[in-house]
Amino acid sequence: MRKCAICAFAVALMCGQTGAEKSPKTAFFLSLLVPGLGEWYAGSKMRAVGFMGLEALTWTAYISWRGKGNDIKAEFRTYADRHWHEARYSAWRDWNKSQADPYRETHALPNKDTDTQQYYELIGKYHQFVYGWDDIKPNFTTDNMSVQSARRQAYETRRNDSNKYLKRASLVTGLAVLNHIASAIHASVYTRTLQKQTEPRLWIDIRPVDIEGRTMVALRTRF
Repeated sequence: MRKCAICAFAVALMCGQTGAEKSPKTAFFLSLLVPGLGEWYAGSKMRAVGFMGLEALTWTAYISWRGKGNDIKAEFRTYADRHWHEARYSAWRDWNKSQADPYRETHALPNKDTDTQQYYELIGKYHQFVYGWDDIKPNFTTDNMSVQSARRQAYETRRNDSNKYLKRASLVTGLAVLNHIASAIHASVYTRTLQKQTEPRLWIDIRPVDIEGRTMVALRTRF
């Protein structure tokens, strides 16, 4: 379908079609492929530039935000590898199991190699894993929610920053898709409008005999 649209566009340019000859379907698929291309094909250069500019803007934002999100992700994961230790967490976990009223563990620690995303999310998000951070003294308690770790807080701040940029990147891809659809519909409607405008809008209507039996010459318009 994309190849057909591109071929149709090339033929239209080479043949120098007028607005009346241009196909709304071709305009639709051209703009669905590249926003603004259908408008350019139909002769609406300013609208074409608008849609193309929005396309460029959305993908520039996507690349920038996704890049920032991934850079921060690499940063906070390196930070966790340096300051969160499974051995420290396991020591608390063994102690916790021996208590009469242990802390209720709600999550199993994922394997860092096979479930990387979950691993780095859980160790910062849940109090259960707080004793893995190396700024916490091993004075174990079952009241993990009262234990404060500055390293954990710093880690969660950077993880949230990363998620913020990655969510923005995800959102802008949706805007890009909407831009394709909006441009495709607009190009099709605009091309169809051009066709209608080439029909006579002002003409002389001659009727040999009107309803009263008279010959009539009338000037008529179409809107």
